[in-house]
Amino acid sequence: MTAGSDNRTEKIQDTDSHDKPPGLPEVAVRPAYREPAYRRYLVGEVFSVLGDQIWFVALAWKATELTSPATAGLILSISAIPRLILMLFGGMLADRYDARKLMVSSDLLRAAVMFAAAGIALWQQGIFLLVLVSLVFGIVDAVFLPAAGSVRPRLLHSQQLSSGAALRELGMRGAVTLGSPLGGLLMTIGGIPVACAANGITFLISMAAVRTLRPRPLKSPESTEGSESYFVSLRSGLRYMARHRVLRGLLVTTFLVNFAFVGPMNIGLALLAKSQNWGAGGIGNMLAGFGIGAAVGAAVMVRSRRPYRAGLLIAAACMMEGVGLSGLALASDLWIAVAAAIFIGLASAPLGIAASALMQEETADEFRGRVSSVNALASLGITPLAMAITGGAAEWFGTRITLAASAQLAFVAGILCLALPDLRRR
Repeated sequence: MTAGSDNRTEKIQDTDSHDKPPGLPEVAVRPAYREPAYRRYLVGEVFSVLGDQIWFVALAWKATELTSPATAGLILSISAIPRLILMLFGGMLADRYDARKLMVSSDLLRAAVMFAAAGIALWQQGIFLLVLVSLVFGIVDAVFLPAAGSVRPRLLHSQQLSSGAALRELGMRGAVTLGSPLGGLLMTIGGIPVACAANGITFLISMAAVRTLRPRPLKSPESTEGSESYFVSLRSGLRYMARHRVLRGLLVTTFLVNFAFVGPMNIGLALLAKSQNWGAGGIGNMLAGFGIGAAVGAAVMVRSRRPYRAGLLIAAACMMEGVGLSGLALASDLWIAVAAAIFIGLASAPLGIAASALMQEETADEFRGRVSSVNALASLGITPLAMAITGGAAEWFGTRITLAASAQLAFVAGILCLALPDLRRR
């Protein structure tokens, strides 16, 4: 890509349709995948998530090998819980300091942690090493996602946010899909030392990709940001989200539909396959169907420039997920369950893309890190709770009733979205 092309990209990035005087024609913009800076950003985030997945698989494998299932679960939580809690502080850091530098620093520190763990594991592999590395890694990892959420929309024109979110959706799904089996393969080849060393390389690649990014400068940084304490900054961010009628409704809607989705797709499919004697192959077929549906849904959205009504699309996608979950609850044959999983995937990708694009459009630059951290906490943080509730409900009331209840929650999310005028009209 030539220097002239990069200059053109920067001019596009500095232009926001919200700032044009009324009556002027819309600026023609190219799809997000044609922006060199955004492609570099995607490479960085995809390799960062790939590294996370490799580590989580390696950690789970080694923890279950060294100790009991209960202790292994505790070790896994040591990595996950600090990461989730500290995401809120990561969001404040992203709003207070250079978010790009925070991404680079997080990549560099995670690479250093992984290389150090690989070296130590050559002569000592014990529970203490896993706990220590998990704790440090979780703390450092908590900074990356909020910082990335602050940088991402500042690389694109407002009309490119939807196609950019679609590209990211494809990249994230690819990283998660590839990272888990890759982590297992690396553990098979050389155990923790090889997995950690390879993991460190992914973070170095991520760092190399994001270090040259030049996101659009913040438009109106808070005058008191530098003197605010972190807790005051957090409170101001939460107050901003609570008072913003679109963001408030969007966060509640996505929380409800994520809660309805996470439990069934993480543990519900396994419970359904067990109850119907479909075996591990049945779980794999349903997950493959979901992945195919999600990939198709994301691919359709890649070229979109946000001419659609995001609120109506989100509501429709919530309803579609409810229909798909109902199909799982009623499925008596595997092919019906696979078809329902495909339908859920078709709905989940546009839902995530539209919600992400709308959230980026509505968030002021100076609050992007905090909004991104709360959104990540609401989507990632509910996973352990949703899985526990789904498993407990399935034991008490049965798998089908639990899946049906999850479907009703998705319908509630869609109805709520339609009932909020500020969100419905976006």
